[in-house]
Amino acid sequence: MATFPTLEPASRQINFGDYPQLVYTGTSGATVRFLQGTDRVNQLLKLGFTYLSESDMYLILNHYNGQEGTLLTFDLPAIVWTGFTTAPITAAYEWRYASEISIDQAAPLAYNVDVELISEIAP
Repeated sequence: MATFPTLEPASRQINFGDYPQLVYTGTSGATVRFLQGTDRVNQLLKLGFTYLSESDMYLILNHYNGQEGTLLTFDLPAIVWTGFTTAPITAAYEWRYASEISIDQAAPLAYNVDVELISEIAP
């Protein structure tokens, strides 16, 4: 399994998702919810990298291409969680790209890269 490049993000935004559930709506309009699992789904992680060198930018771009865009899952290195004493999302999850990556040229030979990832429960 591939691993995301070992680069420390300048920013992180985490959406912790929800627990899978089945919602049944009766004819009266009342709803009942049934829990379908004990692991959260659809967790989103947005990573922002600023002023990357061209070689570091290509590490992310080549990884994205190697994962065939949003198709294949991968692991995250511990450096992604720098600043946390314990990673807020356990290693029980794999990640894949939720959308295409965004690359902006911040200055000559300096790049800003934004990446949006979505979690999947590891098999």
